[in-house]
Amino acid sequence: MATTTVDGQGMWRAWKRGFTSNVRAFKDLIDNAVDAAFDDPLVEKNNNFIGRIDIYPDVYQSTTTGICLQNNCVKSVASLEKVFVVYESSKVDSGADAVGENGVGLKQACAALSDLSFVLVKRANNELSFGVIAESLQLRGGVRLPSFNLVDNGSLYMQLSDHLNTPEYVDVKKCIARYGAIEPNDPPNFPNGMKRICEHFQAMNRRYSGHDLFEVIMDRIRHQSSKDDTVQQVDVHHEQKTRVHTLMRDIKKELPKTYLHIPDNLHFRVGKDRLEFKHWPQRLVELSAFTIKVNPNLGWNEGDTFRANDERDDSYELRIFCGFDADRATLPNSRKECTLHLHSRKSGRLICTDADARTKLQLPASGSDYSQGLTVIMDDFTGKLPLNPTKQGVAFAEERRGAVHEENLYQLVGAVAHFYYQTHLKKFKGKTQLMQQVCKFGDWANRDRRRQLKSCQESDLTTYRVTLKKSQRRIRVDNFEVCEGEDTLCLVERTTKSREKKRKTPTNAAAERSNTEPDLPITKRRRRAAPGALQEAETSSEEIEEMRVPRRKTAKKPPSKRGGGKEEKNDVEEEMITIKKSDYEELVRGKEDLQTKLEDADKMFAPFVEGNKKLKASYTELKAKNTELKSENKGMKAENKELKAEIKELKATKKFIPKKRK
Repeated sequence: MATTTVDGQGMWRAWKRGFTSNVRAFKDLIDNAVDAAFDDPLVEKNNNFIGRIDIYPDVYQSTTTGICLQNNCVKSVASLEKVFVVYESSKVDSGADAVGENGVGLKQACAALSDLSFVLVKRANNELSFGVIAESLQLRGGVRLPSFNLVDNGSLYMQLSDHLNTPEYVDVKKCIARYGAIEPNDPPNFPNGMKRICEHFQAMNRRYSGHDLFEVIMDRIRHQSSKDDTVQQVDVHHEQKTRVHTLMRDIKKELPKTYLHIPDNLHFRVGKDRLEFKHWPQRLVELSAFTIKVNPNLGWNEGDTFRANDERDDSYELRIFCGFDADRATLPNSRKECTLHLHSRKSGRLICTDADARTKLQLPASGSDYSQGLTVIMDDFTGKLPLNPTKQGVAFAEERRGAVHEENLYQLVGAVAHFYYQTHLKKFKGKTQLMQQVCKFGDWANRDRRRQLKSCQESDLTTYRVTLKKSQRRIRVDNFEVCEGEDTLCLVERTTKSREKKRKTPTNAAAERSNTEPDLPITKRRRRAAPGALQEAETSSEEIEEMRVPRRKTAKKPPSKRGGGKEEKNDVEEEMITIKKSDYEELVRGKEDLQTKLEDADKMFAPFVEGNKKLKASYTELKAKNTELKSENKGMKAENKELKAEIKELKATKKFIPKKRK
């Protein structure tokens, strides 16, 4: 049977359209770097290994011509001949360990970012490899990705020149000459291109030693839009510098929320800045963890049996993090609805985000239900979800019972989100009060002072263990156990009393009643409180406090005619009362709530008050104008009267002759 030949030029055009942005394409290269440099700190033999990933601009004589990505590797790097084989990968059966698994990430990402890229490999045994990924090398008859094996013996320039001077690699020599042209109007310069490549190899020797190194050089970064990649724009050096720095800025912003489980022994640098992967522990309030079992083959409600609690052999564990995003809740133009993030594989790579996942999770989607910055993170740390080649979604259609797998997954995640939201909503009087409390944690500096930040995997978070039940064709939480974590930032502060609170029994209830009358507190003289103020008194008991409150004694007066025959009350003086500490705290909270409402009301009515002032001012001006017009009208009336008198006199002397009408 005949096989179909792959068109290399057509394949390149398809690769260029594989990503929606340069950042997404660059993330594919970073995935390969993370897979190579990610070391398990629990493995004793690799305890001394420190992974390094560096992203930096490719600069020659103060001119930025592209961008570079360099990393060291835990294991030995395969030969470039094998790496360059299209749709073949050694990570297909890696499970949860690796993100890249389709054998196309390196080639596709380089094609999406640049028309010319170089791959450099340095091994611990001084073996070197050099490869070229270029659009000009692609043929109608197949994909052409040449590579060369070299030795680090000081004659790198001569070795590479010997390979390139053969007729087979004339087009590769032209690619290196293109790399040697620095300024837009410079002609191709092969010696300069060779010099730059040799300098990159020498820099690899200086950076790290004792490990295999891998570097990708992308020349002339393409614009974000594939429609805007004209030669003039790509070759203008200041335009290229802007694109590279914009890409690095976006990468620096996106990467901390892209990976959940980057360990501390993996040093990640963009330019001169080292990144820390503690995005969600810093942003989320009440960050809590759940672990559930998901069955990809058997529906949760097939037949008459509820199977969501089944722990079968083919079920896998899924970790779910829930919290309230204080920053998203605070920002005025950001969406407050329930957001769902899907992370997968050992590194916790972000696959996709749903800005409003209430419908997908079968939660009420009306108004502000399940909003207030609610954030749900699915952590597929076992790597059981099938990903599409660009890691921008889940390919459930790849599985035989993919529809069942998808329904089970989102039903279970929806049950956890429903339980989590309702649990914290019960702590407050309504959604508005919950929103106000979440917004109090919107200041990053305040949260940083509260505790030392850690990654999701290393943090001691509040953990829930739940059992499930069927409720109106949905899955809901039936029973649960909770273990509070020290690193979880709580909406309501925990108290020692609440932790030590015991369930009342007849025995300890009687003992409690016998101790409810402590010694009377010592009363101290205090200054008289201002009207409407609430002053706290010193306490001599945990349960009872004596304080002066704005409560006045009243004396009744006999009925008067003005009062309609009713008795009148008159304030005489303040009285001292003794109240419980809990009642006092409730009064203080009520006072704070009233003050907040008053401030909100003042802010709400401020425009109306200002408008009222303007109306009063305009009314005063109109009134003054009206007075002036009245005085003018009065003067005109007097003049009119005088004219009438003169006419009357003229008529009497017969000297007034009216004009004849025509």
